[in-house]
Amino acid sequence: MTECPNCGVWVGQAECPLCDAPTGIDVHTSETWYPDYNREEQRMKARITRIAIFLGVLAVIASLAVNIIVMPQYLWVFYVAVAVFYMLVSLSHTILSASHIGGKITAQVVSLTILLLVIDAMSGSVQWSVNYVVPFLIIGGILLMSIFMLRVRLRWSGYVSFLLMMIALGFVPGILYLAGVATVMWPSVVALLFGVTTFTVIFAFATRALMTQLGRRFHL
Repeated sequence: MTECPNCGVWVGQAECPLCDAPTGIDVHTSETWYPDYNREEQRMKARITRIAIFLGVLAVIASLAVNIIVMPQYLWVFYVAVAVFYMLVSLSHTILSASHIGGKITAQVVSLTILLLVIDAMSGSVQWSVNYVVPFLIIGGILLMSIFMLRVRLRWSGYVSFLLMMIALGFVPGILYLAGVATVMWPSVVALLFGVTTFTVIFAFATRALMTQLGRRFHL
C-alpha cells in the first residue's frame, strides 16, 4: 500500500479512488485489501436507472392522457402507475443496487403490497389482496429473511433491522381486519403469529452480538 500525495489516504490500487491520481502500485503484484470500485459500472447503473425513471414517468403521463381522452369515467391509469412503480423499485433497488439483501426483501414486500392493494381497490374492492395475498406475502418475506439469517449464522446483526421491519409488517393484516378492511380473520392471525414466533425463536437462540444489536434497536 502507498499514500496518495493528493488525498493523504493509504490505498492498494493503481489509482486513488478519491482523486484518480496514479499511485505507482502494480495491482497485479500488490495485495488487495478491499474490492475495487468499478466507477464505470456504477455510472452505467446510474444511467440505466435515470433512463428507466424517465421512461416510466413518460409512460404514466402518456397513459394518463390516453385515459382522459378515451375513457375518462374509469381511471385505469393507476394500474400503469403502480406497475411502473414496482418495476422501478425492482430495477433500481433490487437488480442494479448493491443494497443489503434484507433491504431488497423488505422493499419487494412493501412495493408488492402497494401494487396488490391498488389493483384490488381498482378492480372493485373484492378484498382478495387484504384477505389472503398480503398476509401470505408478508409470511413469505419473513420466512425468506429467516432463511438468509440461518445461512450467515453468526453475522445476524446486519439482518436485525430488516427482520424487525418485516415482523412489524406482520401486524398490518390484523390491523386491516380490525379496521374492517379485511373480512377473513385467519390469514391475518397466521401472519401475526408467524411474525411473533419468528421473533421469539430468534431471541431464544440469539448470540451475544445479536442481543447487543437488539438492545440498541429498542434502547435497552
